Amino acid sequence: MSAIRGVFGRGHWVAEFSVQQFEEAGRDNGVRYWDAHEFMRSLGYETWGAFQNVINKAMGSCAKLNIDPTEVFLISNLVVDGKTVKTYRLTRFACFLVSMHADSKKPEVAKAKAVLAAIADQLIQERIEDQDIGRIEAREDLKLAERVMSGVAQDAGLENMHFGIFKDAGIRGMYNMSLQDLKAHKGVDRNQVLYDYMGLEELAGNLFRVTQTAARIKNKNVQGLPQLSKTATDVGAEVRNIMIKNSGVRPEALPVERDIGHVKKRIKSAYKGMKKLDDRKRLSPKKNG
Repeated sequence: MSAIRGVFGRGHWVAEFSVQQFEEAGRDNGVRYWDAHEFMRSLGYETWGAFQNVINKAMGSCAKLNIDPTEVFLISNLVVDGKTVKTYRLTRFACFLVSMHADSKKPEVAKAKAVLAAIADQLIQERIEDQDIGRIEAREDLKLAERVMSGVAQDAGLENMHFGIFKDAGIRGMYNMSLQDLKAHKGVDRNQVLYDYMGLEELAGNLFRVTQTAARIKNKNVQGLPQLSKTATDVGAEVRNIMIKNSGVRPEALPVERDIGHVKKRIKSAYKGMKKLDDRKRLSPKKNG
């Protein structure tokens, strides 16, 4: 059972989140961890309900990285006003993920994100970008959305042999060119999956296109390849216009990013590096708590 104490638990909260403060707040109990309720306050959150939502999102990121969330977010209990409530013992990687999902408008979160990302960068000798977690999640969501759209289109009479035509129609609507022409335009090898090289904004645009195409097919009772293709093109064109209106940038002009597979490996390397770092700290003669 855990009790609130430490640098973040002295009855006042400082907005200046530093490496020293973070390290001093860590504890050892077979594993190095940070109390979630204390970390919540260090990030400027006042209610557990709001912070629990952030933790849930961070745990979802673990799943999408094929990392067991129960090894990163350790369930614990805390006594508050005589009542036992659930909390978490956050590993260093959990703190990193939570900071990435927390509200960056809070000055404490912005500082924590910079501090924890810098720790990760040093461990893997490579920079982790702010949008990396978002890219991974959007890419996984897009995979699921395309499977859903495929099922909806098949129910509307699309044959497997025509799925490439249907998919290309949506790309043509959004980009004013075919998928293969788009790959050439962006400098991506024709055998690579283009989505894996898209940034967060472009992935989000395609996710919206795919989900709305599926919705229109269902709601308008679209049937047959010609109408399915027209629907995909129309929705793609509408998304294109929205993106240009909002950002002034054509979707095909959005920059190519590092392969999402490499991004996943980079973040998983940070996870392994943080585990090793805390194993060394745990075995050090200087222990907390």
